[in-house]
Amino acid sequence: MPASAKTVTKAEVPDTEASAEKTAPGRKGLVTRVLWSLALFGAINAALWTFVGDGKKPQSDANCWNSGASIEETINSFQSLKAKPDVILLGSSLVMFPFWAMDAAHNKQISDIFRYHKSEEMKKMLAAAGCRQDTIFSLAVFGQMASDAYLISSEFVKDGKTPKVLVYGIAPRDFHDHSLASPMATFSFQKIVNLSNFPKYAGAFLPDFDKKADWLAMHLCYFYGKRWRLQMETDKAINRIYSSIGITDPNATKGDTAAAGGFLMEGSTEDRWNNSVKEYVGRYKEIAEKDHALQMSFLKRTLSNMRERGVKVVLVNMPLTKRNLEILPEGWYQGYQKEIKAVANMPGVKLVDLGDAKEFDDNDYWDTTHLNHVGGRKLLNHVVPAVKELIQQ
Repeated sequence: MPASAKTVTKAEVPDTEASAEKTAPGRKGLVTRVLWSLALFGAINAALWTFVGDGKKPQSDANCWNSGASIEETINSFQSLKAKPDVILLGSSLVMFPFWAMDAAHNKQISDIFRYHKSEEMKKMLAAAGCRQDTIFSLAVFGQMASDAYLISSEFVKDGKTPKVLVYGIAPRDFHDHSLASPMATFSFQKIVNLSNFPKYAGAFLPDFDKKADWLAMHLCYFYGKRWRLQMETDKAINRIYSSIGITDPNATKGDTAAAGGFLMEGSTEDRWNNSVKEYVGRYKEIAEKDHALQMSFLKRTLSNMRERGVKVVLVNMPLTKRNLEILPEGWYQGYQKEIKAVANMPGVKLVDLGDAKEFDDNDYWDTTHLNHVGGRKLLNHVVPAVKELIQQ
């Protein structure tokens, strides 16, 4: 044997089996802890989604304003309809309130605004015009954005539930609301879109990979999914604390503070109007700086969907008070009117633009945006002839 050769003893040979045996328990323990952590995380999220959810159980008026309960109740009532609707109303509380108010003025026993989905006044006026329609159903819900209207009409106004005419009321806030981080932050989106129908809407709501990943994270992590609402409620609580001790929050902007106002169902005229101004200062914040192409695309999708399903549409640009229009940046509203006119330029759609209508005055409004029962009848003077025209075509 050469002198350079070295005899290797058994003790010098690395014992790989022994090393593996030593490290395996540690590695297995780590994997076990990770799996248990993931299982616990999943269980906590499942429990939160199941037992807390998003306003599934509360039924009071206050809870309906601040959760998805109103949307769920509206959808359930629509799905339980026995007869095919002749006319469907769509839109935000700007549609919801006057149609309810007109009937409530005659019948004090009707359901509260969140559970009332009819329009006896419209039915009566259509009959008087020689165009009787037996079933009118309102799918209008508070806070409805153009994206929400698209979801609701796409998911539910189909098959045996397609009307002859859809009356869809819109306003600037339907295309921009500073209090909403994205179209996915609405209660309607959270109620309607889930993992089963997500692929159907992913392209429209989430045009790039980052947004798709963000949406999946929202549905996998409860608190991440609720981060916008939690932040908003936290900001409101902080503002209330500052107000109670007579201090203005130095980090709150005028718009952010005002956005906490919300629609008042009670109170004096002065209180309602002042509150409405504060609310819309917040909602319209940065409206001129933002791109509204996405929300406008949802309006176009809604009109195109209805056309494909044989539903004619009366698109109503709802009237607003001068006081509300003055909150908007100079020239913005005129540009908005041109946009909706261009989008509505398709067969089966009739645009009723009441943005410049002179017959509406302050006495026709509950606050700076919502028509009262008197203004509602003036609204029907424009809507009923348009519905009749489309039905008789």
